[in-house]
Amino acid sequence: MSDLNNHDSGTERNLVHVAKQATGVMAYQFVGLVIGFGSNLIFARVLGADLLGVFVLAQTTLLVLSLLASFGMGPTLLRFIPVSLSRDDRSGASGVFFAGSILALAASAVTILILLLGRHVLADTIFNEPRLLPLVPIIAVGIVPAAFIKIYGFTLRAIRKASRETFCIEIVFKISKLAIFLALFASGLKLAGLTWAMAASYAAGAGAMFIILDRQAPYITRGPRTTSITYKSLLSFSVTMTFVAFMNYSLSITDRTMLGILSTSESVGIYNIAFLISNMLTLIFMGFNNAFSPLISELYHNERKTELEDLYSSLTRTVLIVVTPALIWLLGFGDDVLRYFGSDFPAGYMALVILGIGVLTRCAVGSVGTLLVLSGHQNYNAINIAAVTAANIGLNLYLIPRYGVLGAAIATSVALAAINIVGLIEVKLLLGISPYRLSYLKLAAAAAVALAGNLLLRANTPEFGVFVAVGILAATFVVFLGVLALLGFEEDDRMLMRRAFARLGRR
Repeated sequence: MSDLNNHDSGTERNLVHVAKQATGVMAYQFVGLVIGFGSNLIFARVLGADLLGVFVLAQTTLLVLSLLASFGMGPTLLRFIPVSLSRDDRSGASGVFFAGSILALAASAVTILILLLGRHVLADTIFNEPRLLPLVPIIAVGIVPAAFIKIYGFTLRAIRKASRETFCIEIVFKISKLAIFLALFASGLKLAGLTWAMAASYAAGAGAMFIILDRQAPYITRGPRTTSITYKSLLSFSVTMTFVAFMNYSLSITDRTMLGILSTSESVGIYNIAFLISNMLTLIFMGFNNAFSPLISELYHNERKTELEDLYSSLTRTVLIVVTPALIWLLGFGDDVLRYFGSDFPAGYMALVILGIGVLTRCAVGSVGTLLVLSGHQNYNAINIAAVTAANIGLNLYLIPRYGVLGAAIATSVALAAINIVGLIEVKLLLGISPYRLSYLKLAAAAAVALAGNLLLRANTPEFGVFVAVGILAATFVVFLGVLALLGFEEDDRMLMRRAFARLGRR
């Protein structure tokens, strides 16, 4: 009985911690969502679909190269620092942080050199976009801060300060990007101005993260450094994680990259807006995943698997409660949302719908990739990502010439569904845990009622203005949560919602 009580109290403490961090993350994400939506609206209207497509190629290039430059050290720090701290080894945690930072800095220098030497191949051969060439030096400037925003961000997660990471990414980064772009646009710069704004905002975000990290955990940044983890062990894990990160990001940007190669910059611009809107649905998932991740490493490696499974189930269900009604609303009124970006963008509506379904699949299976990586089964995750990325490239090659933007969306969603379903099976077989309970059937019933209402309303109404559309979004949540309330919320759901409302009420 004592062990059972300890388990229950441990699970409750972990849920409270995750709820506190995740609701903080969600609050910042909401503000960031508003800033990001407004910023992308400005970028789309100022640049147009064509120039926006060129910027997306520059942005994609920087993000890919920053993955190589960070050398997988972000997830590596998230893997080792929580274990050291759970054993009260602060000097060991500091040693891991220092070693990871040195390796990432060296990898960044090599990455910048490769970019500068291969700039003509990138612009003229890979993308066949000469307007990308003058942006390469700007991209090079952004590589180091873009790499270290990952190093510092994952370290903040490792010390259970995920909301601070989100503040820097959603608030500092996005406000800096918009403000710098507006200043440069006023001086006559459009495409180059937005690219400079992107590079500078990475520097602002990384700088803010380091300041917060130094204040919250000076033992990490300035403490004595001793570690039993060798450079060889760090490199072994980081090499795998570099491959995983590169493949994972390749999976996420294959659609836009292949559109740039096989179609037009205008198609990239239209698709990118649909992608960004659908990707907003992942913000809730990422908030809970980021808060959950350090506990995965701690609970699994200290053999507390039952607590781990309970957290996995509760958090996956909570994410679905938030994401499902938002997706239902997009299915009915996504074309109205796209219309605000310009007359060209409603052409991406069906792509938005397909991408949204792919995101729902990811949310429905929960943090399977993170569970595999932080439990020491990262090789399975690497194999999954490599296989699905190869399949995704093949699907894009086949579908984009035939269906354009819609073909890219179908390929991406099929790939996302495949990797998450395979990961779910592996988590069950390797870790012996699953998120699903009978209570999930209540979510299906609530979704069916809300979806029927939205589709009926869409079929019998004209185009809506933004305020009416937002009102319908609120109504969709009310209907969905109302059905759940009638069927009965789970205790974990009630506790997490109380924490969320209390946290949001203080902001």
